[in-house]
Amino acid sequence: MPLDLGRALEALLDPRARGLVRFIGVTGHGTCVAEMHRRSLERFAFDSVLLPYNFTMMQTAEYAADFEALLPVCQARGIAVQTIKAVARRRWRDDDPQRRFSWYEPLRDPAASRRAVHFTLSRPGLFLNSSSDATLLRQILDAAREATSAPAAAEMTADVTRFEMQPLFVRGVSDAI
Repeated sequence: MPLDLGRALEALLDPRARGLVRFIGVTGHGTCVAEMHRRSLERFAFDSVLLPYNFTMMQTAEYAADFEALLPVCQARGIAVQTIKAVARRRWRDDDPQRRFSWYEPLRDPAASRRAVHFTLSRPGLFLNSSSDATLLRQILDAAREATSAPAAAEMTADVTRFEMQPLFVRGVSDAI
């Protein structure tokens, strides 16, 4: 049965009208999410969007262009831009022996993680959500407490090489979790 978007939005608006929730946001993953969020905002005034943002994703031209088109729309309308996957290293490989607390492998090196957090927080108007790997929460919070300036691109590129970082999503290849 196809989803009736009018009824789906009604289901979201009713709790807000009754004072049960204050804000309604939209979330997504994959390489097309920024464009999908932009289209969603044409149909409904969401209070926030949530999507991946990290150095490797922003090196993908199509994703970066879509993100850069979404950001001014959100800023002009006062829509919160929540980011996820800031400290993502890559998808797990079949031969990775580490204990897994998330569907992707996070950066565990404190200095690289710090740079990844600063990369995200150096953009005005972006919020950073922690990793789903709760063992990294303290490391991420400590990095977020520091004054944030964007790390040098050369440092970020060196991290990509050293830690074999990869975008979590590649258009047409790995857009699903």
